[in-house]
Amino acid sequence: MTMPRSIATPAPAPAGPDAFFGAAPAAQALLDLLPVGIYTCDRDGRIESFNRRAAALWGREPKLRDPAELFCGSHQIYRLDGVAVPRAEIPMAEVLRTGIAAADVEAIVERPDGARFVALVNITPLRDADGNVIGAVNCFQDITEQKQAQDMLRQAERHWRELLEAMPVAIYTTDAEGRITFYNQAAVAMSGRRPELGTDQWCVTWKLYWPDGRSLPHDQCPMAIALTQGRPINGGVEAVAERPDGTRIPFIPYPTPLRDAAGKVTGAINMLVDISDRKRAEARQKSLLDELNHRVKNTLATVQSLAAQTMRGDRDRDEQREAFEERLLALSRVHNQLAREQWESADLGRIVHDIVAPFGQERVSVDGASTKLASVAALPLAMVLHELATNAAKFGALSAPEGRLALGWKIERVNGARRLRIDWRESGGPEVQPPVYRGFGSRLLERSVGQELRGSAQLDFDPAGLRCRLEIPLHAADA
Repeated sequence: MTMPRSIATPAPAPAGPDAFFGAAPAAQALLDLLPVGIYTCDRDGRIESFNRRAAALWGREPKLRDPAELFCGSHQIYRLDGVAVPRAEIPMAEVLRTGIAAADVEAIVERPDGARFVALVNITPLRDADGNVIGAVNCFQDITEQKQAQDMLRQAERHWRELLEAMPVAIYTTDAEGRITFYNQAAVAMSGRRPELGTDQWCVTWKLYWPDGRSLPHDQCPMAIALTQGRPINGGVEAVAERPDGTRIPFIPYPTPLRDAAGKVTGAINMLVDISDRKRAEARQKSLLDELNHRVKNTLATVQSLAAQTMRGDRDRDEQREAFEERLLALSRVHNQLAREQWESADLGRIVHDIVAPFGQERVSVDGASTKLASVAALPLAMVLHELATNAAKFGALSAPEGRLALGWKIERVNGARRLRIDWRESGGPEVQPPVYRGFGSRLLERSVGQELRGSAQLDFDPAGLRCRLEIPLHAADA
């Protein structure tokens, strides 16, 4: 603070305590009651007077008008960065030399015992009737605690800023009018832009929309509502942010007003939680449920068809039950694979292994690269291969000790389209006889391969061993 200019104007005569303060005893008694240090110097910098608080702050009582006690009664003065200031360059010396007052200058004062404190200094030059500088008065006080409090506050602010910067979610603050005052890097990543501090208002995003696609003006967004109504919005509201590049991010905002000690709203802080992953998971879950519903219906239809076809003919009940159970087991194996892959695909090699493994590796040779099949292709193809294996085990090559089965597949391109070709070749078994009537296997081939998979099946009843070639078109869902 600046010392009030209620001090009597000194006479042109050489300055002294009486010239500055009038009646010395009364003035000194008054100054000794003040909680701040006050001292005066003549035009040459000699100390003319000081109060009790000044001596306490200095930790000593300097000699008045002593040429060795120029400009200040302190032991040593330092800048705030710790650099010592020569006696001739301290603020009092500067004021006496230039005649320019020094206001709110901060310096470090060291006492003779080595103790230091931060002083706030205000110096006013004293002039005679002609305006000549004849001395100066210095009013200084210990602000060490205030400086420490300020440093602690700055450290706390830096700590919280670093903490907010490190947060993986978008966070920003505004003033009471909604102008952006801070944002972290996660907010930049989410919004695709750097907001302009003090100018951008209400939200860091470029454009806002409601989840149904309707435009959401910034002055009607949750942050604006929280500020204008003075209440937090703790989730439950969803919005969509559009970046300048056109991409959109669904999010949930959590704006909370900030208040001062009197309860007045001074700003707000908002956290924007990106829920893109959740939305994708929800869409995926719905798709999976829809697919599961579709698959269940198809599976039930398949089971119904299996039951109807199995129970036809004149076979005894035990034989029919065994055939039906085997077909259900084959169906369940593929379902297990699809379930592990979240009903997206099943591996053809694994399907083949599950079907032919019981017959032993020495009797069955398998040759084919890893091929993922979409669920719509995996189920019917597994049933077809199961029927071929069952037929081979009961009537074909695998029913004889010397019988062999060679099963291979590869992906070919025909007119630019990808097709899966599967070759089934039996050898070493009983002589093959063409069937007298179309059985379940033939009907299954026709329905599954021809109708469901839009492919083709060629059966060759070679007396040396059954041969079957399946060709199925592959789609984007197949790998």
